[in-house]
Amino acid sequence: MTAQPVFRIAPSRSLDAEVMRILDETGGRVIGHLEDREGDHGKALHEARKGIKKLRALLLLVRAADKPLMKAEGRRLRDAARLIAGPREATAAVETVDRFVAAFPAKVEVCHLAEIRDALDARHARIAGQALDEARDEAAAMCRAALERLRRSQSLADVSDGAVLAKGFAKALKHWGKALEKARARGEPEDFHELRKAVKAHWAQLGLLRDFMGGNIKKRRGEVEELGERLGEINDIHVMRDGLANGALGLPEAIDTKPFDRLLKKQARALSKGALSEACRLLDSAPGKQERQLRKRFAKAA
Repeated sequence: MTAQPVFRIAPSRSLDAEVMRILDETGGRVIGHLEDREGDHGKALHEARKGIKKLRALLLLVRAADKPLMKAEGRRLRDAARLIAGPREATAAVETVDRFVAAFPAKVEVCHLAEIRDALDARHARIAGQALDEARDEAAAMCRAALERLRRSQSLADVSDGAVLAKGFAKALKHWGKALEKARARGEPEDFHELRKAVKAHWAQLGLLRDFMGGNIKKRRGEVEELGERLGEINDIHVMRDGLANGALGLPEAIDTKPFDRLLKKQARALSKGALSEACRLLDSAPGKQERQLRKRFAKAA
């Protein structure tokens, strides 16, 4: 297993060298998790998916260097993450029920939460016990292919100042704004899912650029991370409701899931209202004038 990577761009090194270092370190760690057959499989897959999300956030940040390349390899990494999504989604379903048991103890019996949790826990055990080696190997191969193509790209080697990063940073915020607008207007599950992705990308990019940006970035990162977690809960609720509706969760037919679905719907509305308000506030207070600031800081570092 490779050493823990430092997921931040250092001012003391050239930008192209830092991009390559982060790709190699974070990508190597992702592949190591995918190929690890000795440790906790669930944890390894979870860490691999988190690492892939970080890599995709980096590619979005340097997107202006070569838009077709970054889009293509970002999609390849996304597809690699989807190959190993099953166990994590099964874990999230159990965790969702656990949150409702803790938050609504008076509803455990009427919503049949104990029976639903037992069934979901058994489902998780089945999925976790399935042969995932082939999917993990395929995901690792896809990550290797993406990293190799990125290493060979002359467009990344030519990245030398803050303009490229400023454009990528602005792109993530623009994605945030569009997703927020749709979530406020329509409120569909996919709208909140897109908002969550944009928020997570912004959080990762704040980490990458923390040594170049003024203001209280640590405080902002904490607030953005908290919003991402809240949006994650909302997403888990939407996935649970969809699974209840289409039978994908494999629950026994004897369990009446309607009371739980009503509780899920009510909680989704409550969480969504607060999340939209916070998303609007954080977007309005996003760091501005990044191109000029990043250019100046990179020139000073050089």
